Amino acid sequence: MFRIITLIFLLAFSSSAYAEIDFNYGSGYAAKSNLAKDTLITSMEKVGDRIYAVGVHGIIIYTDDDGENWIQAESVPYQNTLTDISCVTIDLCWAVGHDATIMHSSDRGVNWIVQYEDIDFDAPLLSIHMYDENEGIAIGAFALSLRTSDGGKSWGYLFMDDDEFQPHLNYVYGDNQAWRKSAKDEGFAVGELGKYYISDDRGLNWLVIETGYMGSYWSGVKVDEGQSLLFGMSGNITLTTLFGLNDKLPPNKPTQIACYESGYFEGDCKVFVFEDLNIGTKNSLTSAALLEDGRIALSGNGGVVSIVDLIRKKNIETCIRSDRLSNTSIVPLGADEFLIAGENGFRKHSMSECLDNFVTKKNNSQDSYIKVNIN
Repeated sequence: MFRIITLIFLLAFSSSAYAEIDFNYGSGYAAKSNLAKDTLITSMEKVGDRIYAVGVHGIIIYTDDDGENWIQAESVPYQNTLTDISCVTIDLCWAVGHDATIMHSSDRGVNWIVQYEDIDFDAPLLSIHMYDENEGIAIGAFALSLRTSDGGKSWGYLFMDDDEFQPHLNYVYGDNQAWRKSAKDEGFAVGELGKYYISDDRGLNWLVIETGYMGSYWSGVKVDEGQSLLFGMSGNITLTTLFGLNDKLPPNKPTQIACYESGYFEGDCKVFVFEDLNIGTKNSLTSAALLEDGRIALSGNGGVVSIVDLIRKKNIETCIRSDRLSNTSIVPLGADEFLIAGENGFRKHSMSECLDNFVTKKNNSQDSYIKVNIN
């Protein structure tokens, strides 16, 4: 089976900025350059008015004005690809990357230290989620999973999945709606072979759910109590809904009963119902953001930006941007405005502007716009 580690194919994207930056590999530190914002960005994290971003060659940058101006971190003792970032406050952030590296900053992203690395493992960490300043989870290729309970001073191995295939774990996330009772303890992850993982105790124990999809999920987002939206290769989106063992289930939809096999919740079983959604394109989806009104913004390869409305319009609106650049991350700037990042850095996006360009062909725009109803 042909296996893909997420960042390997992302690194295939070329950037004209690469050749112009002196990366100075002998120093062991990320090079400072005013072109850092124009190279491949792999992840963003919004904390209040600040947006942090990480990328290739140890690049860590941040903005306090929605991406108009970017500041590069002063000291980053790392020159490989960083894949994800998680911040619990504007001051406290963690980032992960290749060589199973975990980095930490406690001064608003200015200076960073290496908390953990395992060069001999020869596999990247692909995602990190910190519950608070002490507890967090980092996951990656070949089922690599680590947990800390002391702010990263020490990281211990987890066994999230005992599958002998060792599926890549691509993305880990929590509930970003702090008002929800379960928000502080829940954790979610997605990976290869259509696998979906849930933890109810801050990552100590994990429930493995096989959705029936055999491809890779690249990311996910919790949309409501008991519901997550998972997405990945070829435009595949799966809405997962949790039911009780005695609940009446909706007809004609795939279901699975999954049970904890060990730990505190051993024997506890949950029922999941899966629904596949169609965005109208086969472009892979790589990131999501939950908006204040409950809609979900998605971005992906080939310039795709989608808005999923499960509540009011019950539809999915998709823009395929004329630049056709591949995106790895999206953060909302307003109800209709987004900052997207990936190949060749950052760009701002408006769904209404995309629709207008599609209808009027303004300035010979090649923007495309697709609307699909959700049954």
